[in-house]
Amino acid sequence: MVMNQRTRKRGLDPRFPRLLGDRLCLDFANTIEGPRSASPEDFLHDYADLVRWGHHTGTLSNAATERLIQLAGESPRIAAIVFTRGRALRAAITRVYSAIAAGAAPKPSDLALLQSEYRIAMRHGELIHGTDGYAWDWSDEGAALDRPLWPIARSAIDVLTQDDLTRVKECPGADDCGWLFYDTSKNGSRRWCSMEGCGSRLKMRRQYARKKERAKDDQLIR
Repeated sequence: MVMNQRTRKRGLDPRFPRLLGDRLCLDFANTIEGPRSASPEDFLHDYADLVRWGHHTGTLSNAATERLIQLAGESPRIAAIVFTRGRALRAAITRVYSAIAAGAAPKPSDLALLQSEYRIAMRHGELIHGTDGYAWDWSDEGAALDRPLWPIARSAIDVLTQDDLTRVKECPGADDCGWLFYDTSKNGSRRWCSMEGCGSRLKMRRQYARKKERAKDDQLIR
């Protein structure tokens, strides 16, 4: 596929939003599209959606995705508990990074939840050696129902402890977006989650407002 502005960061499953957060945990927060709009859309409705989103991001293989959905069918109560944990983790990530983007301090209770999920995740981590050197990987990829949460929790802590938090931003859109993203631009000037989306919509609204104002002025002159 030829990559352009509308196909980049598309992910593997077209049913889910584009991955514009530039950090996994922020992409997870962005599974609610338009959180600041009048009608936000949640893309995670059940455990299967959580697993499929993991595959969408490339953090779950095809085999692990199929296995986890099968396990969820065998243990629906546990799968529902994990899904509830996932929703709580997403809410905490959103609150923590929205606060940071606004220059405020996150709530200790939200940081504690991130830390708790991180500790659970790291119990399953293992250091492996490959052709490109050492890397961190996960054991029991398709055997633990909370496997989709592990890389998200790790990402949430990695951003807090390793990244430049001044580059965590919240997209204003046209006063209707609210997606979080990590600004990877060279000079830190990125304003929107996507220039071709929210950036273009805002510019079009401003152009329309200017045209309307000019038409009003012309009417008064006549």
